[in-house]
Amino acid sequence: MNREVVEWAETKSQEIDKLKEMENYRKEFLGNVSHELKTPIFNIQGYVLTLLDGALNDPTINKKYLERTEKSINRLISIVEDLESISKLESKVLKLVIEKVNIVQLVNEVFEAQEIRAKNRGIKLVFDKDYDSPIWVLADKKRVFQALTNLI
Repeated sequence: MNREVVEWAETKSQEIDKLKEMENYRKEFLGNVSHELKTPIFNIQGYVLTLLDGALNDPTINKKYLERTEKSINRLISIVEDLESISKLESKVLKLVIEKVNIVQLVNEVFEAQEIRAKNRGIKLVFDKDYDSPIWVLADKKRVFQALTNLI
């Protein structure tokens, strides 16, 4: 009987430690999300306030600031979509579609999708070596694309 109580106590202690770890992860995650959301929101606010303060009448400035605002809005949309995906994964609503994927081709697709943003920042997206043959992996292509895009 005593051994059972000790085992039960150890199990509960491990569960408590895991819950504390998860709580710390959630706090850190919320802090990161808050920071990620603030940046585009403050950018949008700054652009709009500048336009309202008179830059709206300058066609070169207003177009540039509206384009920057659009980019910040697209970043917000992307963050919200990522949060939705995380929520669906946690609630088991989102099902991964595991398939055979050529990871080299997928990375090239991400490079192409990010080419303009990278070029505007003086960055060139390339592999560190040539891959003549495909590298096949089992993965959810859409989710890997999304993760690589976020990383780049």
